[in-house]
Amino acid sequence: MKGVDFIEGEKGDPKIIGCADGQREGFSDLKKNPRVAGCVGGWSGNKNLRDKGTGKACGDDLDGGAKCAVPADVCAEGWHVCGHTGKTDDIRDRVTATECDNAGPGRFNAAVSHSPSDEIEPCPVVTEKTVMPCMLNGLGAEAACCGTDCKYGKCKDGVWKGKTKISRGTTEGCGSVSSEHNGGVMCCFDGDTNPDGGEVKADDAADAGAAAGEPAAAEAAEPEAKADSAPAEPTDAKAPAEDAKAPAEDAKAPAEDAKAPAEDAKAEPSEEKPADAPAGKKKAPEAKADEKAAP
Repeated sequence: MKGVDFIEGEKGDPKIIGCADGQREGFSDLKKNPRVAGCVGGWSGNKNLRDKGTGKACGDDLDGGAKCAVPADVCAEGWHVCGHTGKTDDIRDRVTATECDNAGPGRFNAAVSHSPSDEIEPCPVVTEKTVMPCMLNGLGAEAACCGTDCKYGKCKDGVWKGKTKISRGTTEGCGSVSSEHNGGVMCCFDGDTNPDGGEVKADDAADAGAAAGEPAAAEAAEPEAKADSAPAEPTDAKAPAEDAKAPAEDAKAPAEDAKAPAEDAKAEPSEEKPADAPAGKKKAPEAKADEKAAP
C-alpha cells in the first residue's frame, strides 16, 4: 500500500503485538486495543483473506519486508484474521465501530464481505447471527474495513448496524485482495483474555457490545425495559377506571340541568296570567272569613 503514512505502534513480542513482524500499523495504541491489530504485508497476486496461514512470519517491518504466502501470515501466532469464520461478533467483541473508524491511516480488512449477497436492492437483512461470506468480487463483496481510508458502501449493516465501512473497489472482494491495494489486515487475538494474560475490562466489553450500535443488543434491552415497567401497569390501570367515573358524574350534571328547564317551564305559565286579577280573587275569601270571625 503505497502513499500511506501509517502510525506505527511500539515494537515488541509478536504474540502481544498481534502482527507477525512485531509492530502494528493500525490500532497502534496497544493499551486501548490490546485484542485487535492492524498489520501490513505483501503477497503475490490476489489472495483470499480466509486462506489458512502457513505459520511463516511476514510483514513490512521484517528484514527485507518478507513476503507473505497468504494474508493470514501477517498475523502473529495466537492471532487470526478477524471474521475468518464469517461470524461478525469475532470483530464486535474486540473493537467498537468508533474505534474501527479511528484505527489510523490506511485500511485494514476483515475476512468478511460487507453483504451476505450481491442482491443489494434493497440491502439484505443482517443480524448478529448472520454468517457473512467472503465473496470474490461484485456488489457487496468488498471486505469490512477499519481505518481512515475506508468508506461507506450502500449497505452498512454487515458488522455494526448502519456503521460498517468497506474497502474500496468491487474488483477486489474479500476473497480476492491484492497487497498493492489491500495490504492491510485486521488481526484478532484468539483468546478470551488479553494477550498479556490480563482480563478484558468489563466496560470495554460493554462498549463493544453496544457498538453492535448495534442491533440485537438494543432490541434485547427493550423487553427488559418493558419488564421493569410492567408492575406499574396495574397502578396506571386505576386511572382509566377513575376517569371512567368522571363521565358518569358528568352525565348526572345534564340530568340536574334538565330539571331546571322543567321547573322553569312551570314558572313560565304563571308569568303569562295577569298578576292582579288572581290575587284579588284569592284575597276575597280571606276577607269574608275575617268578617265572620268579628261577631
